[in-house]
Amino acid sequence: MRRTVWITILLVAAGLVAWRALGAARPQAQPSPAGPAPGGPRLAVVRVEPVGRTTLVVRSTYVGELVASGSADVFPRVSGVVQEVRVREGDAVAAGQVLVVLDPRELRYQVEQARAVRDAQQVAVQQAAAAVRTQRAQVEQAEANLNTQRARLAQLLAGAAPEQVRQAEEQVTQAQAAVEFSRAQLRRAEELYRQGFVAQQVVDSARTDLVVQEARLRAAEEQLKLLRRGPSAEEVQVARAQVRQAEAGLRQAQAQLRQGEVALRQARSVLAQAEAALRQVESLFEERHVRAPISGVVANLSADPGDTVTAATRLLQVVAVSTVEASVAVAESDLGRLRVGMPAVVRVDAFPDRTFTGRVARIAPVVAADTRTATVRVQVPNREGLLRPGMTARLDVTLARRESVLTVPVHAVVSRDGKQVVFVVQDGVARARAVQLGLADGTRVEVVGGLRAGERVVVEGQETLRDGVPVRVLEGPAGRRPRSGGRP
Repeated sequence: MRRTVWITILLVAAGLVAWRALGAARPQAQPSPAGPAPGGPRLAVVRVEPVGRTTLVVRSTYVGELVASGSADVFPRVSGVVQEVRVREGDAVAAGQVLVVLDPRELRYQVEQARAVRDAQQVAVQQAAAAVRTQRAQVEQAEANLNTQRARLAQLLAGAAPEQVRQAEEQVTQAQAAVEFSRAQLRRAEELYRQGFVAQQVVDSARTDLVVQEARLRAAEEQLKLLRRGPSAEEVQVARAQVRQAEAGLRQAQAQLRQGEVALRQARSVLAQAEAALRQVESLFEERHVRAPISGVVANLSADPGDTVTAATRLLQVVAVSTVEASVAVAESDLGRLRVGMPAVVRVDAFPDRTFTGRVARIAPVVAADTRTATVRVQVPNREGLLRPGMTARLDVTLARRESVLTVPVHAVVSRDGKQVVFVVQDGVARARAVQLGLADGTRVEVVGGLRAGERVVVEGQETLRDGVPVRVLEGPAGRRPRSGGRP
């Protein structure tokens, strides 16, 4: 019995295997590429996207290197020995900050020398000024003497006036009276002396007074005679000679004054030069403090205490890093799209999760003949100091930006009969629509004419479409290629 059951099971299994093999060998009906099996309408399977408004940004990507926006080599303005270095490489410094100090001893000696020369010249100016004052007084005296001699000559030539004669006569009368009085005084003194009432000294004094009064009388009488008879030729000649002598004396005094004034001007000029030289060495003395010409970071420091340096010795370099520049080589075919002021996004390997914003600052006016590129500089603020010259930079330069424009995917646009068209699904039928295109960012393209917002544009399956073909619209996320065939 059991054997019969097992035989039955084996026969059934063998029959099933044979039936499946026979079914697999039969040809199956395949659906048409454009639709279902014959007898039904042929449909193209597509995926659509509604036309909407979006912001379109066109960027171009470049790779370059960060460079300092500015740098300054620091040289001492005076020669000397380095006394102190107050910074190290990498230190941030501000413009005007003292970086290096030179030994002041030699400079101090130069200042003292210049000050001594200035002081000596000040004394020379004072002496020259005193000489000029004396010479001016001498000129004034010579002028007064000349005026006196000229007046005397004029008086001689004009003769005595009646008033002068009368005054001379009065002076003679007064002198005569004085002589008589003196004689009487002498006689009285002699009498008193003989009587023993006065000393000999009183007699001598009275006699001396008489002699003086007699001399005055003779002078008054002589003056009266001269006035009455007029000047002689000899007196006029002498007066003329005295005038000429006074004129010569005035000319000499004036010449000496001019020489003195020239000497004073020269002394003042030399003093001004000495003061300028002193100011210069004092300024150089201050220049022993070598200061930062700009704000930035210290680089290439080569100065050490004890080094002897000159004005041609570079001590260090200050690199401005508050703003850096990304330098990129741009092909000449792209230059026409770049403009100064265009925004850019900068990325560096050191900070992969951060972006830095900048703007195109300069576009080289010359294209390199060997590379057919031009250097473009993008200025990037570096307030945090994270960006350093020498870093590799990747830049996305915003070439254009359109706000709220109609766009479609770039691959939705196909060429038909020499025109750019998209397919719009209307009532289950694909309609070819000629469009006018604008900007494109590589993924989407601006449509400036031919479409309206909200229309459904074919974005998958459009390559083989023709105008008026019925379509079946697939639902679901984009990216799955639609299968050919199907029913509405």
